[in-house]
Amino acid sequence: MKKQYFIYLCLFLSCCLSAQEYFETLPENPDPNKCFAKCVVPDEYGEEEVTIMTKPEHKRVEIIPAEYENKTQEIVIRPASKRFVYVPAVYETVVDTLWIKDPYHKLEVIPTTFKKDFETLEVKPKTGTWVAGEKDPDCPSIDPADCRIFHFVERPAVVRDIPVQKIDKEVETQAEKITGEYRLITKQVEVSPAHTEEEDIPQRTQSVQRNVLVKDETTRELIEPAEYTTVIKKVLRKKGGMTAWREVPCNIPDRGTVLPIYYALGSAELNREAKQILDRNIYTLMLEDKSSTVEIGSHTDSRGGDSFNQNLSERRAKSVVEYLISKGISEGRLIAIGYGETQLLNDCSNGVDCNEQDHAENRRTEFKVF
Repeated sequence: MKKQYFIYLCLFLSCCLSAQEYFETLPENPDPNKCFAKCVVPDEYGEEEVTIMTKPEHKRVEIIPAEYENKTQEIVIRPASKRFVYVPAVYETVVDTLWIKDPYHKLEVIPTTFKKDFETLEVKPKTGTWVAGEKDPDCPSIDPADCRIFHFVERPAVVRDIPVQKIDKEVETQAEKITGEYRLITKQVEVSPAHTEEEDIPQRTQSVQRNVLVKDETTRELIEPAEYTTVIKKVLRKKGGMTAWREVPCNIPDRGTVLPIYYALGSAELNREAKQILDRNIYTLMLEDKSSTVEIGSHTDSRGGDSFNQNLSERRAKSVVEYLISKGISEGRLIAIGYGETQLLNDCSNGVDCNEQDHAENRRTEFKVF
């Protein structure tokens, strides 16, 4: 295996350095072909007993049950009421006359009777006329027409008897009573109509045993004392920190032997394939070699700003660490480093037109075991 000059930071998981910080703190003027590690001194903790009040003093309300007295009570299970009884109609049999043809009066007209009589009719009225007589001898007139004596002659009226009929008896009618036709009918006659009679129904009662409230429920207040528990508390005795660089064996494989896992664009989430690679390789190796330590180096492609990509690479390294811890690997055996877009595997840097496959090759996490 070709040896290269590597300097690795031996950190607990909680200390995730960026690539820039990593290289700024390297030892000065190191000897060639030597490897160094800068290890973190863990914090030192002690134990103290602490008494904690788990429940404060408080009031408790106790309910005093109600008091009852057993009594017998008559209750009406059916109130008094009235019932109406139907009484049918009463009939009797009678014989009645049914006129088939009603009796009536037959009328006979007796015509008017007349009697003979005469009525005298003046066919020519009574008249009179002046008749000239002899000349008055004492008349001095020489005119023969003068002095004549006239006398009035009356002629009687001419009458005639005309036979007539006069009413002897006016027309009249005579009524003859004609007996009708009938037959006897036997029928039922109502003597008393149907009706209802009111009947009283007495109430029904039942004796019931019941608990009568004598004294209602009440309450009383009680003071419950506070409750305490003693717990063991870890306290920081001595703060850990970075130590000086120290030389370590250079038994780290070169870049050609690393096993990468890949990510979706802009994501730090481990897909199923990545978890399978971690389980089959890194997890199995660390489970078999309890002394091994793994550097987890995460990268991004060139798309996105430098600051964003640096943060994304650190989140990708952290997601691997969290997954291995969930599988039971100690965080002290894991070193997480984010390189951002500083270590591209191809020419797909800023401004270079590349396809998605080339960019995907740079979105990776590589592992170095020592």
